[in-house]
Amino acid sequence: MVQIGFITNCLSLPLSDKIKLAANLGFNTLEVACWPVGDPKQCDINADSYDDDTLTEISNLLRHQHITISSLAYYENNLSTELQVRNMHIRHLKNVIRLAHKLDVPYVGTYIGKNSMISLEDNFVLAENIFQPILEYADALGVTILIENCPMPTWNPEGYPATITYSPELFCRLFTSFPTHRLGLNFDPSHLYWMGIDYLSVAARFADRIHSVHIKDVTTINNEPNRYGLYGKKINKNNPFDFGYYQATLPGYGDIDWLQLLHVLRNNGFTGPLQVEYKNSNGFGSIADPKRGLAISRQYLSEIQKVEALL
Repeated sequence: MVQIGFITNCLSLPLSDKIKLAANLGFNTLEVACWPVGDPKQCDINADSYDDDTLTEISNLLRHQHITISSLAYYENNLSTELQVRNMHIRHLKNVIRLAHKLDVPYVGTYIGKNSMISLEDNFVLAENIFQPILEYADALGVTILIENCPMPTWNPEGYPATITYSPELFCRLFTSFPTHRLGLNFDPSHLYWMGIDYLSVAARFADRIHSVHIKDVTTINNEPNRYGLYGKKINKNNPFDFGYYQATLPGYGDIDWLQLLHVLRNNGFTGPLQVEYKNSNGFGSIADPKRGLAISRQYLSEIQKVEALL
C-alpha cells in the first residue's frame, strides 16, 4: 500500500509536534510547508537558513516516529507579473530544492503560475526561460519538481484561471516544453472534477508523470452550479473561496470516486504518496478541528486502499 500523509500547514503547531501527531494518527509521511519565515502559509523548516544540527534533529525525530518527508511544499506564482516578487519566489524555490536534497526528500511541490499581462504562449516561453535552469539545478541535486494542477482562481480578481497548468491540454504543452523526468505532477483530481474533466482518464493518461496525489474532495451539495456555472459566483461573495457551485470537503464526503482513482493509478504503476490537503468541511457543515479531520481522512483512505487491493 502507498504511503498516506498530509500537508502540514493545516496545523498551528511546531514541526516536532506535527510529526508526533502524524505518527499518533497512523500517517507515515508528510508534505512539509516551506514558505519563507513569517508567511501565513507557514514555514515548518526555514529553507533560507539552517545548519547541520537542525537537519540532524529533524531526521532523528522522523526516524524515531517512523515518518518520512516525501515532499516539501512551496506553492507560489513563479511567473508573477511583478518582477521583484517573481525573483523572490524563484530564489526561495531554489532554496527549498536545496533543502530537499539535504534532507533526502525526493519531491518539491510548486506551481508554474501565470503572468496576467502576457499571452498564454508567451507565458510558456517565460516558463521555459525560468524553469529550465531550475530543473537543471534540481536534477543536479536529485530532486523532482511536482506541479499542482490547481487553476488558482483566487489569484485572479474575477475568479478566472491564474496558472497555466490546470488541464490535460496544458499538461501536454508543459511536458512538451520540459520532457525531463525531473518534472512531474502533484495530481489533484478535485480541480479536474469541478471543471468537468474526467479525472480517471487523465490519471491513466499521465500516470508516468504523477508522483504524488493531493487528497481533497469536492461536493455540489448545498451549492448552486446551475446558477453560477463553471466560472463561479461573482456577486456578493462571502470570501475568495465562495465559488457558489462547489465546495472542498474531506475525502469520502464528496463526489470523487477514490476507489476507482486509486485502482487506475495502481494499475498504471503509481507508488504514492497520498497527501491529505485538509479542508475544514465535511460537505455539509464544518469540522473546525484539523486533528479530527485528518483522523477521519486517514481512516477513510486506509479502508479504501484495503478494498482497492482486492479488485
